[in-house]
Amino acid sequence: MMHGIVAGVTAIGMALVSRTLRPGETTFFLSIARPAAILAAVPALWMLIQVLALRTIAHPMWTSAEVAIGHPVTGSISIDIGANVMALGQYLTIAAIAFWAGAVAVDRQRAEWILFSLMAATGLIGLTMVAVDVFGLTMLNAGAAPFKRSQAIDCAAMGVVLAAAAGMRTFERYETRHSSPDRSVSRLMTTFAACGLAFAVCVAAVIVGSQDATVLATAYGAATIAALVLIRRLGFGPWGTAAIVVPAVAVATFLAVGNPAVRTKAFSLAFATGSPASLTSLSQRVLDDVPLMGTGAGTFAAIASVYRDINDQEVLSTAPTAAAAMAIELGRPMLWLAVAAMAGAIVILFQSSLRRGRDSFYPAAGAGCLVTILFLSFMNAGALGTAAAMIAAAILGLAFAQRTSRTVQR
Repeated sequence: MMHGIVAGVTAIGMALVSRTLRPGETTFFLSIARPAAILAAVPALWMLIQVLALRTIAHPMWTSAEVAIGHPVTGSISIDIGANVMALGQYLTIAAIAFWAGAVAVDRQRAEWILFSLMAATGLIGLTMVAVDVFGLTMLNAGAAPFKRSQAIDCAAMGVVLAAAAGMRTFERYETRHSSPDRSVSRLMTTFAACGLAFAVCVAAVIVGSQDATVLATAYGAATIAALVLIRRLGFGPWGTAAIVVPAVAVATFLAVGNPAVRTKAFSLAFATGSPASLTSLSQRVLDDVPLMGTGAGTFAAIASVYRDINDQEVLSTAPTAAAAMAIELGRPMLWLAVAAMAGAIVILFQSSLRRGRDSFYPAAGAGCLVTILFLSFMNAGALGTAAAMIAAAILGLAFAQRTSRTVQR
């Protein structure tokens, strides 16, 4: 029901935006949307291929079924076509939200509304988590299943980055207030206080509600914002930028490679946090057997039931981490293609923030959130949830829409 509501609202929003965008905004949006649309189409096309009757690359399950029933069976890569089609629909909805947010955010005033709306949404999620963990509100805690909790953690982690970017925007507006006499100092101070409060709430939610690895992932996202501010303020050139970025990447690589779990588990499962050990073991067994092409989007629950031990708890709808779910359902090549695409987007947004003028905080927020989500995808499965995916998609749409100035484009 929730997926249907989200899809319906998104369709209405896309229709309204397509009718209200001015010609100049439409031209600019199409110039930035075309490359993103081509990249976003790759996973969708692969999900579609997974449901086609392609006997040569079909999952071995169909051959076993053919032998068992004694009749020819036309198989596909997917072991559950219905679940695959549902996952494809959900992916297209999330992609549509990203383009919807990008179309709206072409205008600078509307972009600010989106930024602060996302900050408020993640702040409320963080406040709910604090209420659950600190004050022990059982009414809220009763529905805090592991997957829902992972979504909330991811949202709060992105909220830290969003609040930092919004605070950066407010401080810069305060510095340039003399060029805009209509800008109220008291209003700017109130806005900055709200950003500080949202930042504190989200930080508290991440620290109280998760483990050290999640805190580190959030810290890397916030550090991306801090690094961009430092580079811009001090006027660092390429060597100064490299002196900040290279050590940060080296530390992350060292921590990843030095984790003992990497030697005993698949890389996509080695950093899983907050999941039952039985689910992690089950996912490892699935990964050991899964074909290179995957089992079909959205099919983890179906395949996991085959590998479940008699004493295991009920199998959840997804793997312990988003990375493991992608490796199982879409195949390992698609997982690493997605990782490469996220890394490329981080570099593009990082460079855009350095080149951008007074609105540099938009691509900075996108880069910081992508860093956090990339790390968290190897720690939990929250990024696959509707709430976290919607917020991440809106952030990406906002960041890429404001990556370059419309004035420069003209």
